[in-house]
Amino acid sequence: MYCCKVYRKEGERVRKYLLDRGLLNREYKIKKKGDFLYIPLIRRLEPILEGELRSLFSNIEFLELEEEFQRRRCGKKKMSFRDYLLKNFKEEIEEGLVSLSYDVIGSIVILQISEKIDIETRKEIGKNALKLIPSVKTVFRKKGGIEGDYRIRKLELLAGVYNTLTLYKENGYRLWVDVEKVYFSPRLSWERKRIREMVSSKDIVVDMFCGVGPFSIACRKAKKVYAIDINPYAIELLKRNIELNKVKDKIVPILDDVRNVEVSGNRVIMNLPKYSYKFVDKALDIVEDGGVIHYYTIGKDFKDAEKVFESKCDYEILGRRVVKSYAPREYVIVLDVKVNKQI
Repeated sequence: MYCCKVYRKEGERVRKYLLDRGLLNREYKIKKKGDFLYIPLIRRLEPILEGELRSLFSNIEFLELEEEFQRRRCGKKKMSFRDYLLKNFKEEIEEGLVSLSYDVIGSIVILQISEKIDIETRKEIGKNALKLIPSVKTVFRKKGGIEGDYRIRKLELLAGVYNTLTLYKENGYRLWVDVEKVYFSPRLSWERKRIREMVSSKDIVVDMFCGVGPFSIACRKAKKVYAIDINPYAIELLKRNIELNKVKDKIVPILDDVRNVEVSGNRVIMNLPKYSYKFVDKALDIVEDGGVIHYYTIGKDFKDAEKVFESKCDYEILGRRVVKSYAPREYVIVLDVKVNKQI
């Protein structure tokens, strides 16, 4: 069993982190030995992910134990959706046609199934997702990548009622999300929590691509948050979410292309991984000297991400981390860049 070894006092934090990333092997119990826990993983991790975990948690080790881990049992084991997929679509999973990963957003689940799988089979998978995933009322399939200025993707209904609006909960706040009209990823929950813990009551935050406001509302401790997006549907839902979370006095919603907006702050969030490099100059216009830019991008490592700042400012990297997988050997990564002085 491939696992990570951590001190007991770090165990719950590590478990939650792995669970959020889909790396925790939930079929087996965590093994306890003296002062240490051995937490089972679903697979051997890439070096960049191991490095990420080592930077976050002290004295963590990765190893393969020959001894057996105890399986979880609750009387007669109820089949999970993952079990169903592994039992019925092992070959398709290995070929990359059916993914074991899926997103649950409120009462909606979004699956990843290739067009090469026939429609009847896709619908059968959807029906089982509806049955086996708790609290789900609607099952969609991603029909393609994220497109256009509004960052939306086309969806195919597989099972349940056709409803794209749902109420999502994370980190102590709630968000209205329309999965057909706005971009939203529940896989950034840990990252939003990380940013929230960095924000102080003196900060003025500029969320350059805010969507329905998950980062903006996570930063509600700040003195003020400017939440900007070009998508009118996102801004309308953001306004609802501001009311819902009672942060009207903190967050200023702005419907516009961020390049047209004149604001400034000491903490800038650039959550537009695929195209963020195009907006670095604007982020530098916004951030105050001594402020921090949270720069999200896509890459195989951190070197290329850092290069975009080299000729533009005197900077230092406060933190580097892998946010999630994007493609084989590519990741969404984030740099916390302190801008000492612009050139």
